[in-house]
Amino acid sequence: MEIPDHRSPHGLRHPLWLVLLIIIMGMMSGYWGYRQLGRFVERHRTQLISRLKIPCARVPSYSAIRRVMINLDYEELQVVLINGVNNIV
Repeated sequence: MEIPDHRSPHGLRHPLWLVLLIIIMGMMSGYWGYRQLGRFVERHRTQLISRLKIPCARVPSYSAIRRVMINLDYEELQVVLINGVNNIV
């Protein structure tokens, strides 16, 4: 089961998994909220690009992070994450 991506396919620059991973990494580092997550991305831009192999050296912007967080169905995310953990154990 996949997490549905409710973003418009037009102009889509980053896969959903990448934006979600960056959101999780930022929150685990103490960056809460859209603007703080945008700061996390800018502060760690070089490392994110190299370690996550982000093409064209373009990290998600504050507005891309915000759109994903606003449109994400958190119940569907929870189901996918729980099923993934159960498949690992």
